[in-house]
Amino acid sequence: MNEIRPVHWVIVTAPTDRGDDPRDRLGRALDILQGRHPGTEFRTAVLGGPGPALAVVLDEAASAGAGEVVVVSGQTLLDRKIEVWFRRVIGHWLRARRDEQLPDVRIAGSLTDTGSYVDLLDAAIGGPTIPARATTAPLISPAWDEVPGFARHVLVCRGPRCSARGGPETAETLDAALEARSLGDDDVLVTQTGCMFPCSQAPVVAVYPDDTWYAGLTYDRVERFVDEHLVSGRTIDDWIGARRTRAPATPKHRYHDGLV
Repeated sequence: MNEIRPVHWVIVTAPTDRGDDPRDRLGRALDILQGRHPGTEFRTAVLGGPGPALAVVLDEAASAGAGEVVVVSGQTLLDRKIEVWFRRVIGHWLRARRDEQLPDVRIAGSLTDTGSYVDLLDAAIGGPTIPARATTAPLISPAWDEVPGFARHVLVCRGPRCSARGGPETAETLDAALEARSLGDDDVLVTQTGCMFPCSQAPVVAVYPDDTWYAGLTYDRVERFVDEHLVSGRTIDDWIGARRTRAPATPKHRYHDGLV
């Protein structure tokens, strides 16, 4: 077992590449660990989706002068795809900052490989349970009958690569810019998505019905993007991402699992 030393960070990630911030669900456990290891900073992060991106939390650890960072996957059943994403995102972060003073970043083993995993399952099986009920909230509601009356639908990629390369900051800045201009869902509907495929152009943002895809739409470009495209209706041609000029002769439907 690794000794937890001072100036040491532990980052626990959500058990998916599109998960919400797991802090609410892990808060009690992390508070207990904080009490056991007062010299350690415990944080949560996500590989993709809303929440603090892993690369952002690694930046915070480096800025705080952390000597060692251990990244732990919160998944209780090993997912090889997520395991690969850990290594790729951390590897990208290390390469991008190779000239900086960085902490020693370590990847913890899977929770399923620990000796106490069977005890965790046994405790869940033998612990308190609640009955399933047919009186839960329905899947449909009058509040969800209509599509919002938006003029444009903006898709902000929050796949693992975009999340590692500025997607979180883009999404946050876009929300703030629209709010500052009093533009709500009936003006511009913003959706954070999973991977949208052109990962090398990250962070990627698409606008419909304009069928316009922007490459490298970092946070510092958002104000101009909102004012020129979403408010004035003028595309910013210099920022439009590279695109195939025509579809293949024989259409091929491919599922992009994020591993290519």
